[in-house]
Amino acid sequence: MILFLVEIYPIECTLLSEEVHNISIHLSRRTSNSLEGDLKKDNFVIGKFNTSKPKANKPAMWSFLNKNKKFEGEIILFQNNDIWHPFQNKIKSENVNRVLFSGLASSLNLISKDGDLLEASSGFFNIGQGCYGGRIKKS
Repeated sequence: MILFLVEIYPIECTLLSEEVHNISIHLSRRTSNSLEGDLKKDNFVIGKFNTSKPKANKPAMWSFLNKNKKFEGEIILFQNNDIWHPFQNKIKSENVNRVLFSGLASSLNLISKDGDLLEASSGFFNIGQGCYGGRIKKS
């Protein structure tokens, strides 16, 4: 049996829905290639939420896990209304402040009919100060 060790670092990154302010994503753990946390409505955890950084051949991705249901999709990052991608040099990754999770609402619609959750997940989330483009912000 081969065991893999993954270093996990704490992070305090909150993504807040622009549409429904009591829907948020709290990312609290950072590994070498992802941020891990919870999708919440108020203080109720709806499921596990992970993000991964873009790679040369793959965009930034999200994943959601609730019981035995897992969904995935692409992350689209913005600085204000300008789209960020790794092949441009106008916007630095640490300056992104908004995000769309492509396909999240349609995926959540398969397990929930909560109107607030579906509205929030189909729109923008504001990226909190502690996120710093997915890196730990140095003081």
